[in-house]
Amino acid sequence: MDFINTAINFIVLSYPYFLIGLLLVLLVVISVQDIRKGIIPNSLVGGVAVLGLLYGGIETLLSAVILGVIGYGLYKLYPLVRAKEGLGFGDVKLMGVSGLWLSPSQIPLFFIFTGLGGILMALLWKVLKKGPKFPLGPALAFTLGICIVEGQNFSQGETNMNATFSGPSFGPASGRTPDSIVVLIHGYGSDGEDLLSLGKSWASLLPNTLFVAPHGPVACEMNPSGNQWFGLKDWEPLRILKEIQALTPSFNRYLDGLLKSHNLPSNKLALVGFSQGAMLALHVALHRPQSAGVVAYSGAFLNDPMELKMARPPVLLVHGTEDQVLPASASQAAEEALKALSVPVTLSLLPGLEHGIDPQGLGMGGTFLKEKFHESDASGLSEQVKESNNL
Repeated sequence: MDFINTAINFIVLSYPYFLIGLLLVLLVVISVQDIRKGIIPNSLVGGVAVLGLLYGGIETLLSAVILGVIGYGLYKLYPLVRAKEGLGFGDVKLMGVSGLWLSPSQIPLFFIFTGLGGILMALLWKVLKKGPKFPLGPALAFTLGICIVEGQNFSQGETNMNATFSGPSFGPASGRTPDSIVVLIHGYGSDGEDLLSLGKSWASLLPNTLFVAPHGPVACEMNPSGNQWFGLKDWEPLRILKEIQALTPSFNRYLDGLLKSHNLPSNKLALVGFSQGAMLALHVALHRPQSAGVVAYSGAFLNDPMELKMARPPVLLVHGTEDQVLPASASQAAEEALKALSVPVTLSLLPGLEHGIDPQGLGMGGTFLKEKFHESDASGLSEQVKESNNL
């Protein structure tokens, strides 16, 4: 089983880089074809489009539409203004499908580098005395490659792939060796101390549970006295998902270390998250061996349909109907998405509650955790009985 989990993890982590590698090969071929023959074959443009859809999914269609419309506008307007041909239609198509690899925030960078690349190609063509019409395909290909590398290397999530975690802990209240672990994942601009209070509230329900509340890996961009798991300067789901995906491997290593240090199996671990901590908890729990469950307060679920899921733990979603920071519709959408993945999920919307956790939600979370840990005990006992019967 460990070998299978390792293999699945490897596939999940390497899949985006495999697609990027294929893209870079296509971009080189496109550049050579445009330089040698002055055309960009539709088959190569189609290849860039297919790989882009596999890489970014439908989330990037907006960028593709924006670049396609701008490219087509330049294609039509440039001859009217300058009385000579500008972009080729192959350039327009390549520009449009490039959007399938980009987030809207990267579009300005795309145009800046394309402009600079176009100027360099024009100067090179003039020096080589190749004529007034120069190929723009190499500049577009080079720019797309630069944007992809920039997105991979400089996102906050990528920086966090090798992050280490630490934070306060509480319990077990009984003073015994822990028989379960609850990891509390705080929200944006907060820290582990803030969410550790949940564990103290649940101590009577879970007297043999260790509560651990790690700090986010970096200082919060809006509140340097607190921490964050990923940036939230803007609500851009694709960027946020990529940062969560990049953080997941190192957070899983942290969780595995906790279980190993206390000699506990994966089904004796539960995750509890608030706000962006809930978003991280939901993603991580589906990409590791089966855990006891997840409690997600005032969060959301960002799903990549191309990702392989390793587990389907039970999930409790709790959200206030008056939440002005992250609306309750985010948890409603999460419920539908998780059900589509066959994840057992329960949604509770609390009337009048804003962005926070009230006593009612606190009680729901504690009861849920107690039930799921009890179920994992029963499951473990059942497995032991089966093994003894097979002897």
